Amino acid sequence: MEEEGSLVQPLTTTCNPNPLFQFDLTSLSSAQALLLNPSTSIDTIHSTVDSLLLSLPHLSTNATSLSLALSVLAQSAPLHPSLSQSIVSSVRSLINGQDRTSSAVLSALLSIATSCHNEDGSSILTSILDEDLVLSLASSGVYKIRSRILRLLVFVVGRWKCSGKFLTDEVMVRVFLRFTGDIYPVLRRDAIDGLCEFLTVARDGVDFCVPECCLEHAIGLIGDDDEFVRVAAVRMVGLCGEMLGEKENGVDKIGQMDTIFTQICSMARDMSVKVRIEAFNALGKVKLVSDAVLMQSLSKKILGSKNGGKSIIKLDKASKPCAAGAYIHGIEDEFYVVRKSACRSLGIHAVMSIKFADDSINYLMDLMNDDSESVRLEALDSLFRMTAQGCLNVQEKHMHMFLGLLTDMSSLVRHGARKILQLMKLPKLEIFKSTVNELIANLEKYPEEEEGIFFSLFSLGKNHREFSLNVAKDLAKQIKRTSKGDLTFAKPSMAATLVVCIASPLSENENVPDTPVVLFSYAVPLLGRISRALQGTFDQHFLLTFLLDHSNIKWKSQDLMPEIASKGISEDLMQSVIKFISKSVGDAWSLIKGSNGNDAEKFLRSCMKELEIISLNASQAAITTLDFFSKYIQILQLISKIQCKFDSRNSTTFHIKSHHILLEKLDSALRKIRYSFTGWTKEVECHILELSLLVDVFTFSLARIPSNEHLKNLLSKISHLEAISCLSDFTKEIKRLIEERSSVMVNLHSLLKVFECSGLEFVREMKPIKAELKVVGDDSENPLTFVPGLPAGIRLWITLHNTSSTDRLWLHMSVRGRRPQYVFLDLSNFEGSEEVRKCSSLIPFYKTPKIASFEIRVCIVIECLSEHYEVLKERDGPKYDVTELSVEKLVYFSSVKSR
Repeated sequence: MEEEGSLVQPLTTTCNPNPLFQFDLTSLSSAQALLLNPSTSIDTIHSTVDSLLLSLPHLSTNATSLSLALSVLAQSAPLHPSLSQSIVSSVRSLINGQDRTSSAVLSALLSIATSCHNEDGSSILTSILDEDLVLSLASSGVYKIRSRILRLLVFVVGRWKCSGKFLTDEVMVRVFLRFTGDIYPVLRRDAIDGLCEFLTVARDGVDFCVPECCLEHAIGLIGDDDEFVRVAAVRMVGLCGEMLGEKENGVDKIGQMDTIFTQICSMARDMSVKVRIEAFNALGKVKLVSDAVLMQSLSKKILGSKNGGKSIIKLDKASKPCAAGAYIHGIEDEFYVVRKSACRSLGIHAVMSIKFADDSINYLMDLMNDDSESVRLEALDSLFRMTAQGCLNVQEKHMHMFLGLLTDMSSLVRHGARKILQLMKLPKLEIFKSTVNELIANLEKYPEEEEGIFFSLFSLGKNHREFSLNVAKDLAKQIKRTSKGDLTFAKPSMAATLVVCIASPLSENENVPDTPVVLFSYAVPLLGRISRALQGTFDQHFLLTFLLDHSNIKWKSQDLMPEIASKGISEDLMQSVIKFISKSVGDAWSLIKGSNGNDAEKFLRSCMKELEIISLNASQAAITTLDFFSKYIQILQLISKIQCKFDSRNSTTFHIKSHHILLEKLDSALRKIRYSFTGWTKEVECHILELSLLVDVFTFSLARIPSNEHLKNLLSKISHLEAISCLSDFTKEIKRLIEERSSVMVNLHSLLKVFECSGLEFVREMKPIKAELKVVGDDSENPLTFVPGLPAGIRLWITLHNTSSTDRLWLHMSVRGRRPQYVFLDLSNFEGSEEVRKCSSLIPFYKTPKIASFEIRVCIVIECLSEHYEVLKERDGPKYDVTELSVEKLVYFSSVKSR
């Protein structure tokens, strides 16, 4: 406190009217530090400010000291609002006619106003400014004074509604108009900006004569030598034209707007890029322009009337401006920002004039080939507004160029083109079909944009009921002609065409009796993809109900599950779709048997994609079922690939090694699905075993003489199937061939024909068998320590789900380039029940390498005990094949020496 008091005392002594006293700049800097320090006490702040205010009148002869003192006070005012008013009042009293003092004071007031909150700063200024003072300062011969008072007025006008008025509208406009004739361009520009701000704020409260007066001065300034003055003047002409078009003033508005429009058009060829941009922005604000003037802006030649060839636009001798070719110059400008502005303005007027729209569409279409993406997007936005207002008259010559945008490199341009297609009214069926085909090609090229493309196809079908019905009938005939027609919707073209076909019946409940029923059936597997594309338009439950009610599926929506009709639970909806997909998946086998593996693979990929979409919003219970069906579809995909390989066996591309790789993957996938789930039905178990037999059939087809172990394994599986009474024609045929010692290779195709894959029934009680691993105290930045060559311990938290006491589980640990180490997991050491078991254990890893650092891959595997032949394994590991139950974890080690 002593230090603070010592600073106040010298400042207080400066109040001494001794003319020889010289102000201490060091003390003033210290006072600034005190006022800006948030820790300074309130009493010290008040005393310091009082000392500065009392010193101000005696500093007018020292410009440097006065400027510094005013700067300190200006910085302090917003930090201490309670002192702001007294600071401003004291500073304002220094305006005494001295040019230098007045300039410094106005700078301080402007700094205070801009630093405070908008309302506070404006209110402070309106409380100290009055008409006489403003007029006096505005008439000053000093540039800095005029500049400061003009900036203060612009600041206050921008916040007029919040702070109240201290000048009448007439005086405010008069002051700004006086500044528009100032010799300094920057003041002319600021004055025009102030007028624009005033007109914007007081838009509804001013008489029409105010914008007319401002317009007259602005037109006089559009030829100013300064570029920025012309920019501001053109902006004000556009604003005045916009306001006059809204006000009822008893004059010929169309004639007045034509005059304003042509005046702005004269600036479309200005040498300045900024002026040209502002000119086209201003053109878009002027409404109620006659068609004659608008049409003239699209032609560089003066248009003549039909009778006598006289000009449509009457120009007297004093009228130099003309609208001729203004928009042509704009859209042909070398700068893309000008072309973009001209395009936007062109689109605004095209919406308001049908005649102008018909002519402007050609130029907008030409802009689709512009090098600039932003120009193309602006042209699309203009076309979209025209389409939404019903002003777009689409001609066949335009469609080829427009549809070409669907393959544009820019995703934003493609999206914009599709938005317009969603609203278009196409005149002919041929154009409609061509548009649908282009969208399908768009889908094939950009599959990641499926949702947007589907929505565009749906909108097209909805807006063209008769055309979409024609497409629906053609699609139904195509399906009927195709022997495997029930699988063709897996192709992108079929899926997209189905969306078009169901759009009209779904959205307006029209054409339902005429739409082939089979199409509704094939749309059910696409439920997830369609509902995602139409989210916000149709509820998923409504969509499923509609498709099922109008399809030829035997089970209807009210027969699915009791909860659906009453609650509409999304999980049940997913289960319903899964049930239908599981039935549809079985149909893929007809393609595989018919040597149409590629078509089957596409269909199965479509089903897999549907499951992935459904899983995004699935509950934990539904995820188990989804996971099972995903693994099941993967098995069928591998079978399809293997079948394709066997069909091409005699070709030059056939390789035995690739067959073995696929068979190993298939065998692994079957083990994975058999040992990752529990609670399935007898039918599902039989089906999985028969798939395993099918793997054996493929394996035998590659081997000239099957091994005894493989035969033993195959017979063991058949015995298992006999034990549970699941002998199908396929199993019986294999048994017969083995007993007769016939060649399985020769009879491969006959065996495939009798194999049935009719799909799996939905298993609601299915539970996942899985494990979770958590490594304690380890990450890549803080690895565990070890001594090279000695055992290292790993602390693990292990959680097991739905495991049986008869299961044999192992911890699998491996280091790259070495044989894995297995540790048997005794389930008696785990706490909990079969549903959830938990255990924490320190597991030793014996084979640590003699290197500075390494990593171990750790996972939990289950031994496949029901596999009916032993596989040679190491003595300390599992005796049968294994499959993973957990996600693989990385454990990092660093040697003690390296630490």
